[in-house]
Amino acid sequence: MKKYKMIFSDIDGTLLDSTHQVRENTKKKIKEIEKKGIPFILVSARMPEGIYTIQKAADLESPIVAYSGGLVLDTDRKIIKSNGMSQKKADEITGYIKEKWNNMCISIYSGSLWISFNRSDCWIKQEEEITTLKCIEGNFIEILEKDAEVHKIMCMGEPEKIAEIENILKVKYPELSVYRSKDTYLEIMDGKALKSNAVKVLCEIKNISIEETISFGDNFNDIDMLTATGMGVAMGNAPDEVKKYADKITLDNDSEGLLHMLEKLGM
Repeated sequence: MKKYKMIFSDIDGTLLDSTHQVRENTKKKIKEIEKKGIPFILVSARMPEGIYTIQKAADLESPIVAYSGGLVLDTDRKIIKSNGMSQKKADEITGYIKEKWNNMCISIYSGSLWISFNRSDCWIKQEEEITTLKCIEGNFIEILEKDAEVHKIMCMGEPEKIAEIENILKVKYPELSVYRSKDTYLEIMDGKALKSNAVKVLCEIKNISIEETISFGDNFNDIDMLTATGMGVAMGNAPDEVKKYADKITLDNDSEGLLHMLEKLGM
């Protein structure tokens, strides 16, 4: 059986169950794998702090990939790679969304900052509960330092409206990376902010062939990672369209599908 030297895993809907927890048996397995010198890399559309919370809970020490590849950080939390958009571009995009879709919940992420125009929005409150992080209210242009990049714009809303915004923005801004991380969340990032690009960066740094890596994911923004790694594994709870791009399909996240596949591969 092929020996894999690095594992990349999405977080929500993949590593975490539907209660947003890492199951104990899964936690033990991935820690055991890391102790054997195989990095277990958390890859997510989340901001760094949202990933570090999960990494600490799982007792992991590997680098992380935030903003779906927009920010790669080493074990000392130093930036390895950053792909963000200018504040001017972010202001243009958010202005367009607010004009076309009134009352859409919009968040701006830059490095360790999460900013919203309206922190009392029910979608923001829900996200704060899920991530245990706190949002800052205000205009990001006034809050961010002049040269700070915007790593992500996130829209949260009803599935039909999110799908509509996605389709229109992909045509209007082909230079951007626009994906749904779930039916109600739309992630908008620089076109170079791809999970597959982060995989390549870490493979080069670790001197590991991309063919010796595995990735796990459950949604549309995982497709490029699933197809880039040596083996791409889709969760049982992934949409059928996502499963088409995977080499293997495992159990769902509430059945510890990640653990099931690792054991099946003899890891």
